[in-house]
Amino acid sequence: MARGRPSKKDHIVTVASGLFTEQGYQSTSIDQVVLAAAVSKPTVYSNFPTKLVLWETVLMLLTEQAQAKMQARLDKLRVKKNVTLIAGWIVLWEAWISKSEHLAVYRILLGEQHKMAPSTFALFAAFEAVLESTLRSWIAEFSVSPMNFFALKAVSKEALLMPALMNQAMMEKKQFTDLICSISPN
Repeated sequence: MARGRPSKKDHIVTVASGLFTEQGYQSTSIDQVVLAAAVSKPTVYSNFPTKLVLWETVLMLLTEQAQAKMQARLDKLRVKKNVTLIAGWIVLWEAWISKSEHLAVYRILLGEQHKMAPSTFALFAAFEAVLESTLRSWIAEFSVSPMNFFALKAVSKEALLMPALMNQAMMEKKQFTDLICSISPN
Protein backbone atom coordinates (compact mmCIF):
# COMPACT_ATOMS: atom_id res chain seq x y z
CA MET A 1 0.00 0.00 0.00
CA ALA A 2 1.32 3.45 -0.88
CA ARG A 3 1.98 5.74 2.04
CA GLY A 4 -0.59 8.42 2.68
CA ARG A 5 -3.27 6.68 0.63
CA PRO A 6 -6.20 5.04 2.32
CA SER A 7 -6.48 1.31 1.91
CA LYS A 8 -9.05 -0.10 -0.46
CA LYS A 9 -10.89 -1.49 2.53
CA ASP A 10 -11.10 1.96 4.16
CA HIS A 11 -12.17 3.47 0.84
CA ILE A 12 -14.94 0.90 0.45
CA VAL A 13 -16.17 1.57 4.00
CA THR A 14 -16.20 5.33 3.41
CA VAL A 15 -18.12 4.97 0.15
CA ALA A 16 -20.55 2.47 1.69
CA SER A 17 -21.10 4.81 4.63
CA GLY A 18 -22.28 7.52 2.25
CA LEU A 19 -24.55 5.12 0.38
CA PHE A 20 -26.08 3.68 3.55
CA THR A 21 -26.63 7.21 4.87
CA GLU A 22 -28.30 8.40 1.67
CA GLN A 23 -30.25 5.28 0.69
CA GLY A 24 -30.57 3.11 3.77
CA TYR A 25 -29.60 -0.52 4.19
CA GLN A 26 -32.23 -2.17 2.02
CA SER A 27 -31.71 0.16 -0.94
CA THR A 28 -27.92 -0.12 -0.94
CA SER A 29 -26.53 -3.05 -2.86
CA ILE A 30 -23.03 -4.44 -3.05
CA ASP A 31 -23.13 -3.66 -6.79
CA GLN A 32 -23.73 0.02 -5.97
CA VAL A 33 -20.80 -0.01 -3.56
CA VAL A 34 -18.61 -1.61 -6.23
CA LEU A 35 -19.57 1.08 -8.75
CA ALA A 36 -19.28 4.02 -6.38
CA ALA A 37 -15.96 2.84 -4.94
CA ALA A 38 -14.60 1.97 -8.38
CA VAL A 39 -13.34 -1.41 -7.19
CA SER A 40 -14.08 -4.95 -8.30
CA LYS A 41 -16.75 -7.10 -6.74
CA PRO A 42 -14.14 -9.66 -5.61
CA THR A 43 -12.29 -6.84 -3.81
CA VAL A 44 -15.44 -5.97 -1.87
CA TYR A 45 -16.28 -9.58 -1.08
CA SER A 46 -12.72 -10.42 -0.04
CA ASN A 47 -12.97 -7.72 2.61
CA PHE A 48 -16.68 -8.00 3.44
CA PRO A 49 -18.23 -11.43 2.86
CA THR A 50 -21.77 -10.05 3.28
CA LYS A 51 -23.59 -6.74 3.16
CA LEU A 52 -24.24 -7.09 6.87
CA VAL A 53 -20.51 -7.35 7.62
CA LEU A 54 -19.99 -4.22 5.51
CA TRP A 55 -22.76 -2.41 7.40
CA GLU A 56 -21.28 -3.42 10.75
CA THR A 57 -17.89 -2.09 9.66
CA VAL A 58 -19.55 1.17 8.60
CA LEU A 59 -21.31 1.31 11.97
CA MET A 60 -17.98 0.93 13.77
CA LEU A 61 -16.55 3.79 11.69
CA LEU A 62 -19.58 6.00 12.40
CA THR A 63 -19.25 5.25 16.11
CA GLU A 64 -15.58 6.30 16.10
CA GLN A 65 -16.42 9.48 14.19
CA ALA A 66 -19.34 10.26 16.50
CA GLN A 67 -17.11 9.82 19.54
CA ALA A 68 -14.54 12.28 18.20
CA LYS A 69 -17.15 14.85 17.12
CA MET A 70 -19.15 14.68 20.34
CA GLN A 71 -16.02 14.91 22.48
CA ALA A 72 -14.95 17.99 20.52
CA ARG A 73 -18.40 19.53 21.02
CA LEU A 74 -18.29 18.75 24.75
CA ASP A 75 -14.81 20.27 25.03
CA LYS A 76 -16.05 23.46 23.34
CA LEU A 77 -18.94 23.68 25.77
CA ARG A 78 -16.70 23.26 28.78
CA VAL A 79 -14.49 26.16 27.69
CA LYS A 80 -17.42 28.56 27.50
CA LYS A 81 -18.29 30.44 30.64
CA ASN A 82 -21.73 30.34 32.27
CA VAL A 83 -23.32 27.71 30.05
CA THR A 84 -26.28 26.29 31.91
CA LEU A 85 -27.08 22.61 32.19
CA ILE A 86 -30.06 23.00 29.87
CA ALA A 87 -28.27 25.14 27.27
CA GLY A 88 -25.40 22.64 27.06
CA TRP A 89 -27.80 19.71 26.98
CA ILE A 90 -29.62 21.22 24.00
CA VAL A 91 -26.36 21.97 22.18
CA LEU A 92 -25.24 18.34 22.57
CA TRP A 93 -28.56 16.95 21.35
CA GLU A 94 -28.57 19.33 18.39
CA ALA A 95 -25.04 18.23 17.51
CA TRP A 96 -26.18 14.59 17.62
CA ILE A 97 -29.34 14.89 15.54
CA SER A 98 -27.85 17.30 13.01
CA LYS A 99 -25.70 14.53 11.53
CA SER A 100 -27.51 12.68 8.73
CA GLU A 101 -25.33 9.64 9.31
CA HIS A 102 -26.49 9.44 12.94
CA LEU A 103 -30.12 9.51 11.86
CA ALA A 104 -29.37 6.89 9.20
CA VAL A 105 -28.04 4.52 11.86
CA TYR A 106 -31.32 4.76 13.79
CA ARG A 107 -33.43 4.42 10.64
CA ILE A 108 -31.50 1.37 9.47
CA LEU A 109 -31.68 -0.35 12.81
CA LEU A 110 -35.37 0.43 13.31
CA GLY A 111 -36.35 -0.44 9.75
CA GLU A 112 -34.16 -3.45 9.14
CA GLN A 113 -33.75 -5.05 12.55
CA HIS A 114 -35.14 -8.35 11.26
CA LYS A 115 -32.04 -8.59 9.04
CA MET A 116 -29.54 -7.70 11.74
CA ALA A 117 -27.42 -10.07 13.79
CA PRO A 118 -26.88 -9.86 17.56
CA SER A 119 -23.48 -8.35 16.79
CA THR A 120 -25.24 -5.49 14.97
CA PHE A 121 -27.33 -4.71 18.03
CA ALA A 122 -24.19 -4.68 20.17
CA LEU A 123 -22.56 -2.24 17.74
CA PHE A 124 -25.67 -0.06 17.81
CA ALA A 125 -25.53 -0.06 21.62
CA ALA A 126 -21.91 1.15 21.37
CA PHE A 127 -23.02 3.85 18.92
CA GLU A 128 -25.77 5.06 21.23
CA ALA A 129 -23.40 4.88 24.20
CA VAL A 130 -21.45 7.73 22.59
CA LEU A 131 -24.41 10.06 23.10
CA GLU A 132 -25.11 8.69 26.56
CA SER A 133 -21.54 9.11 27.77
CA THR A 134 -21.33 12.62 26.32
CA LEU A 135 -24.53 13.63 28.09
CA ARG A 136 -23.37 12.02 31.34
CA SER A 137 -20.06 13.86 31.10
CA TRP A 138 -21.92 17.13 30.64
CA ILE A 139 -24.29 16.66 33.56
CA ALA A 140 -21.48 15.48 35.85
CA GLU A 141 -20.66 19.16 36.24
CA PHE A 142 -24.14 19.78 37.66
CA SER A 143 -26.08 18.01 40.35
CA VAL A 144 -28.58 15.93 38.42
CA SER A 145 -30.14 12.85 39.93
CA PRO A 146 -30.17 9.59 37.95
CA MET A 147 -33.96 9.84 37.71
CA ASN A 148 -33.76 13.35 36.26
CA PHE A 149 -31.08 12.24 33.79
CA PHE A 150 -33.34 9.42 32.63
CA ALA A 151 -36.30 11.81 32.29
CA LEU A 152 -34.23 14.40 30.43
CA LYS A 153 -32.95 11.77 28.03
CA ALA A 154 -36.41 10.27 27.43
CA VAL A 155 -38.01 13.66 26.79
CA SER A 156 -35.13 14.65 24.50
CA LYS A 157 -35.52 11.46 22.46
CA GLU A 158 -39.24 12.05 22.02
CA ALA A 159 -39.02 15.78 21.38
CA LEU A 160 -35.86 15.90 19.27
CA LEU A 161 -34.70 12.54 17.96
CA MET A 162 -38.04 11.03 16.94
CA PRO A 163 -39.24 14.06 14.95
CA ALA A 164 -35.83 14.24 13.22
CA LEU A 165 -36.09 10.55 12.30
CA MET A 166 -39.58 11.01 10.91
CA ASN A 167 -38.81 14.29 9.14
CA GLN A 168 -41.38 16.06 11.28
CA ALA A 169 -41.27 19.49 12.84
CA MET A 170 -39.54 19.50 16.19
CA MET A 171 -40.83 21.22 19.25
CA GLU A 172 -39.99 24.91 19.38
CA LYS A 173 -36.71 25.50 21.21
CA LYS A 174 -38.42 27.67 23.85
CA GLN A 175 -41.08 25.02 24.48
CA PHE A 176 -38.44 22.33 24.72
CA THR A 177 -36.32 24.44 27.06
CA ASP A 178 -39.32 25.10 29.30
CA LEU A 179 -40.19 21.40 29.32
CA ILE A 180 -36.75 20.19 30.30
CA CYS A 181 -36.35 23.02 32.83
CA SER A 182 -39.42 21.63 34.56
CA ILE A 183 -37.64 18.27 34.86
CA SER A 184 -34.26 19.63 35.97
CA PRO A 185 -34.36 23.25 37.08
CA ASN A 186 -30.55 23.80 36.90
